[in-house]
Amino acid sequence: MRSMFRGVSILALMAASAPAMAADNAGQPAATSDTGTTDIIVTAQRRDEKLRDVPISMTALSADALQKLHADNIGRLEFATPGFTWGSQGSDSFPAIRGVRTSLVSAQNDPVIGFYIDGIYQSRTQQQSIPLFDVARVEVLRGPQGTLYGRNTFGGNISVVTQDPTKDPGVDINLDRGNWNETRIDGAINIPVTDNLQVRFAGVFQRHDGYVHSTYPGVVLDDLNENAQRVSVKWTPASNVEVSLHAGIWRRDDAGAGSYGYKVAGTLINPVTGYQSIYGQAYAVNPSVPGGLVVGGQSIGVPVTAGPWTNDWDYQPFEHIAEDYVSGQIAINLGAATLKAITGYTHFRADRSADNDQSSEHFQAFGYGNGIQNPDTKSDAFTQEVQLASNGNTRLQWIAGLYYLHDSIFEIYQQQLTDPGATTDGYKETSALHTDAFAVYGQASYALIPDQLKVIGGARYSYEKKAFAFADYADAPPGTYNFTTPYSQTSGSPSFNSGTWRAGLQYTPDRNTMLYATASTGFESGGVNDTGGDSQIPSSYSPQKVWAYEVGAKSRILNGLADVELSGFYNKFSNLQINVYTPLVSYFGSAGKARSYGGELALRTHPLPNLHIDATAALMNAKYTYYISGNNFYGASGGTDPISLNLAGKQIPQSPDFKATVLVAYDISLGDAGMITPSGSVLHSASYYTTDYNTVLDWQKSYEKFDASLRWTAANGKTYVEAYGDNLSNQATLLSGVIGRLERIQVSYAAPRTYGVRVGTKF
Repeated sequence: MRSMFRGVSILALMAASAPAMAADNAGQPAATSDTGTTDIIVTAQRRDEKLRDVPISMTALSADALQKLHADNIGRLEFATPGFTWGSQGSDSFPAIRGVRTSLVSAQNDPVIGFYIDGIYQSRTQQQSIPLFDVARVEVLRGPQGTLYGRNTFGGNISVVTQDPTKDPGVDINLDRGNWNETRIDGAINIPVTDNLQVRFAGVFQRHDGYVHSTYPGVVLDDLNENAQRVSVKWTPASNVEVSLHAGIWRRDDAGAGSYGYKVAGTLINPVTGYQSIYGQAYAVNPSVPGGLVVGGQSIGVPVTAGPWTNDWDYQPFEHIAEDYVSGQIAINLGAATLKAITGYTHFRADRSADNDQSSEHFQAFGYGNGIQNPDTKSDAFTQEVQLASNGNTRLQWIAGLYYLHDSIFEIYQQQLTDPGATTDGYKETSALHTDAFAVYGQASYALIPDQLKVIGGARYSYEKKAFAFADYADAPPGTYNFTTPYSQTSGSPSFNSGTWRAGLQYTPDRNTMLYATASTGFESGGVNDTGGDSQIPSSYSPQKVWAYEVGAKSRILNGLADVELSGFYNKFSNLQINVYTPLVSYFGSAGKARSYGGELALRTHPLPNLHIDATAALMNAKYTYYISGNNFYGASGGTDPISLNLAGKQIPQSPDFKATVLVAYDISLGDAGMITPSGSVLHSASYYTTDYNTVLDWQKSYEKFDASLRWTAANGKTYVEAYGDNLSNQATLLSGVIGRLERIQVSYAAPRTYGVRVGTKF
């Protein structure tokens, strides 16, 4: 009960507690309802357009659709987006689109799926888990967006557009109570100060108990305790000028789900020799712990706990996330064109910890003994963009812009050994990076046949400089973080440049149908390595690149009762940034190639007046074509394993061959008493792997997830009560997998069954 009172207090005091300034993309209208006969307005091409007129494979979800999807964060988007798979590892987010997935998450690595809030790029993967509240819509663009969005939209991008202030006063509030002691309160207050000035305050508070319990008493993980507030301002000082501002804070203070997976699935053992081997059989043991089971005369480690939501940690971890941001946009209509200036600043910190040995055993060993891991990441990012875009529905439509990013990142990764008799010192590495990125871009379309045939072309040139300084320490006494003298220090400032482009044709045979074909390129920024003074490790590596080809169709069919979107794609990836291992060193490098191809379907329909059916489907084949990797298991194999492996032909992680969703809802009118809506959804996914090695221990078998709800809505549409259940089948699904210390395969799972009641009203 105290939790609910705290949430109500946050909502009531938002006006006083939220920051005084803010930022956003002015003039972007909120999307309307996602039913088949309603046009959805999106800004995927940096201008307001109907979803059906945009020659890009994309999903746009309105505020109403997001609420009914129970999308408290972007992870739920996989229930409505074809070809989108969500993963996470601790506080790191792992979205995957068309064979592109996030895997490298340290300070020197960038995301591969771009994430934007009100047009402002978010540079850390942890920022993608920010709660969604008072959102106008979310757009998911599939495939590289290297021309209009640029860096690190290698696989696509996700854009969150928050609600703009309006000229109508009002208050929205939603309450949610569920199992796992779940509580969520979110809402907004809209204040029209004058006809030219409006202000909106919004906030959310949410918490739940931990889904993961250790066999060691008192240790609980994967809980949630967070709150966020935002203030938005819209000012129209003149008829041709619009200024919008946003500012907000986000705080999370809980146990989290560990740093690199909360559970050891096991390791691979040669049953004859007892040594670890990439070709071995799966044993459910933690190999970093001495003793335990004996196979082939070798001790292979202690047994791991059974069940997806249990582990054997004797350390209670923490997760502290803090973000403060401000952004703004000025739009000036010059008649023939609109000039926009978009500015953003974000301060972000993610401080988290984990059990170093992933067990309750006591032993000491450098790097993996009984102790604590503590990654701590800080980022200060400033972006400035200037756009000039044509107005009107002329034959030639164009947009041009300049972009600048400065991102200062400082990360500490440290370990302390806590065994009572430990004599081994701790370990720490620090990473300081300063990125300056510049870009110039332009895109245009020209109607060869007015209202029917357009040719599309665009290009972007990007230049980046990354200054870095790394330091490594190994001198903290046991049980402390008292590091004093680095044994290695490296620094440098490499630069990277990349040109990307987009070309295509768009054909509109009638007002209900649009066909398109495009070719484009994209890139992810190059990176740097902590060489530790080792000349075998390169200090930097090149940007990874993709060539993408796509054909598609968007059409309103069945006399306006349904909207259908079809797309086919082929992506060719080069210079893939991967972990390169040798018997003596490991580092990041551009050394892989891959390809993915497939088809996607999205259908929104209401075949009967009160019946709503939405469906998505994606077929995909995503594999590596060249990938010479060092063998993690070589050093522990007794000399029987090869030093390196050819992973060509392996499936790209988080890339199921087939994935489909179906959502059905039926509105039952009660007349003046309102409406009852039962709804249900199912997600089916084929099997997939979560590491590049494609082992049985990081394999997720095919599965189905079922959700259901029953909602009553008042006749005026302003009040609702809903009972819901998510993952009713209690399906355990892998969110991530990683090969950790001594080749232990560590994994994380999605939430178990959750259910509860939501109520909301507007006035």
